[in-house]
Amino acid sequence: MPRTARLRPCAVARKLPRAMPTPPTNPALPLPVGAWRPDALVAALQVSGLRPMQARDAAKVLLNAYFRDNLDAEAALARVPPIQARHVAPLLAEARPLTQVESVVAADKTRRILWQTHDGLVIEGVVILADNGQRVTLCVSSQVGCGRRCAFCETGRLGLVRNLGADEIVGQFRRANRIWNDVRGALPAISNVVFMGMGEPLDNLDNVIDAIAVLTHDWAYGLSARKISVSTVGVAHKFAEFFARTQANLALSLNAPDDARRSQLMPVNQRVPMAELKSALLASLPRGRSVLVEYVLFAGLNDAPADAELLHAWLAGVPARLNLIPANPGPDPRLQSPVPAAVWAFQKQLLDAGVRVMVRYPHGRDVGGACGQLAGAHRRARGQTGEAHV
Repeated sequence: MPRTARLRPCAVARKLPRAMPTPPTNPALPLPVGAWRPDALVAALQVSGLRPMQARDAAKVLLNAYFRDNLDAEAALARVPPIQARHVAPLLAEARPLTQVESVVAADKTRRILWQTHDGLVIEGVVILADNGQRVTLCVSSQVGCGRRCAFCETGRLGLVRNLGADEIVGQFRRANRIWNDVRGALPAISNVVFMGMGEPLDNLDNVIDAIAVLTHDWAYGLSARKISVSTVGVAHKFAEFFARTQANLALSLNAPDDARRSQLMPVNQRVPMAELKSALLASLPRGRSVLVEYVLFAGLNDAPADAELLHAWLAGVPARLNLIPANPGPDPRLQSPVPAAVWAFQKQLLDAGVRVMVRYPHGRDVGGACGQLAGAHRRARGQTGEAHV
């Protein structure tokens, strides 16, 4: 075989987009319309017998109608020409709607929304207006509950109930976007998404990646992947896969300067200590990309000058931006926010050491600003404890 023929498969492989997941090709597997990645839907329609241009046009019409025009699945399908629609219909499973159960608005215009899933579970979303009024971020949930049981997190008390599907993750944006557009007036549209609500996103990585692929596609909402951040407690064995499959940002929740205190706050550290966590991050992080490190400050626990020195040492060599977050009230009353002077002193010490660091003050404290608080309060008001159902 000629040398050029042997090299051809490698040359083709190098041209493939690195962050694009391989689309499924089994048209017999229906999905709710909100779960279909556009590339996957086009591929499935081609397998079903449509020519490439027909498949592309059908998928574009359907998804534009569903996402951009906010039509329901049946009405969106009705916009697809009949010949193509006969191929699209078998690919669509019944929609799994989200119902708004509760919505509260804080003094700083933070809007916390409690959703009910099709099977009666509750999850949270938060619309956050930046302090300068120039940016609006939606915080979404990736699971019902969470199995990671961090000491400061209300959601951890619930435990993991189930993963959310890609359609349920995208559905939070679809519903919240519509609500925000109805009330925002001259304020900006939602442009940023953070996976910092209920759940550990890397424990539901496939659905999170598919949801990001939908949110960033021009046929849906066309968000920039660089304006999407996925927060993790440090599921280190998923880092490489995450970076290979999406251009979204990774946010690492660190929260302590040494193993003893991090294990106290975050049980995941008992399996992956901080040195191993750093090694895994450096081994997985692609050249040119950085990571956001989140460090929640607790008074008297991790906010001393010596703690800032340890944190600086851990960050050495890591392409990182650091967010300091004064603690929100949580399930453990011993974990309190430091006084502002202590926060500023901690930040200044790190700035003086050359760390890229900013303070991210919590939003919506007056309406239960921490993850899981609104859902927890909702359950307690109904005499429920440790349950995810409405």
